[in-house]
Amino acid sequence: MAMRLLTAFFVLTSAATASAQWDTVLGDALDMPETGPHWVSVRGRGIAYLLDADSGKVGGTLDISNFTPAVRPAMNRDRIYAYGSFYSRGTYGDRTDVVIGFDTATTLPVEEVEIPPKAAGIGNPGMIGLINEQFIGVWNITPAISVSIVDLDSSEFVTEISTPNCAGIYPADRGFISSCADGTVQYVEVDESGEEAARSSSDVFFDLFEDPVLDYAVPSDDGWVFMTMNGKVHEATVENGQVSISDGWSINPPDTDATDRNGMPLSNDDDWRLGGNQAYAYNAKAEVLAVVMHQGGGQESFEDAGTEVWVFSTRSQRRGYRIALEDGETVTSVQMTQDEDPLLLLAVSGTIQVREPVTGRLIRTIEDLSGTIQNLYGD
Repeated sequence: MAMRLLTAFFVLTSAATASAQWDTVLGDALDMPETGPHWVSVRGRGIAYLLDADSGKVGGTLDISNFTPAVRPAMNRDRIYAYGSFYSRGTYGDRTDVVIGFDTATTLPVEEVEIPPKAAGIGNPGMIGLINEQFIGVWNITPAISVSIVDLDSSEFVTEISTPNCAGIYPADRGFISSCADGTVQYVEVDESGEEAARSSSDVFFDLFEDPVLDYAVPSDDGWVFMTMNGKVHEATVENGQVSISDGWSINPPDTDATDRNGMPLSNDDDWRLGGNQAYAYNAKAEVLAVVMHQGGGQESFEDAGTEVWVFSTRSQRRGYRIALEDGETVTSVQMTQDEDPLLLLAVSGTIQVREPVTGRLIRTIEDLSGTIQNLYGD
């Protein structure tokens, strides 16, 4: 009797398995749903989830390295690119650095280009850039700083461009810009073969020791928005090979009798600082800037998680409202989609909150998902 029941169990299990989506131990590759401007990646350790923020559902995953700081979408090529360092013994041994191309339909790796084993496995989305729609730039630190260039048309490593004391790869004009320790933004033009063609720098606009800019920037209509650790906002643009920097404005306002949307005084908030591993997000169409904030600390606290998110109108350069998290909750990453009807996304204590950016209204909370949030479209 027991043997007949056991046999029946295996027959039923086999039939169910044969009709399931995954019918092997390794699993089958399924096609991704159709994506759009509200799709983002949520990068964790060794994996990146591709999330539809409208539905709150994960449509696919990318198998990245433990040392991958970001992915770089190239949706017109049907690819999502990443770089990573891999060790022959998992976490030690011989090191190999590669740029990986993932197919956007299946999320499977379909291209791989080996690059010098110098890639920085730290940082933010600015550590990898799509340059001139043809090249991937990878930020290196050994501690000498440089950028490795990979040609996507030929799937070959091209060259290494020296960028001493400059961080980030933010595509602009015919090349990329980086923030530099001398208080400037530097522009490097890249020619059709991937080699450096020209170089220029902006005027000095920050002091490295008094109020340095973060090496993280977000796109604007004409360039990139940088912020200093004390909360001063600047826009960098490139025209005719020359870098211009806006005068800037501060998210830490002077004393005034005015209040924000919550009725909170717009007074000088010297005890609050920006923080998190992705501290701010911007949508130029909505003219909204969102900043992760925490109370107390000096410059050394720039990576501390936030307990609030402050949202500003970049037209008035005034704060519109504050999002105060529940007791015990913290936010580490903020992102805004780049379409005309944007969403504000916050990585909050193991969840993703999806909000309406102009008002801060909570639309949905996606449980059991956390990491650095990055758009698949528009940046």
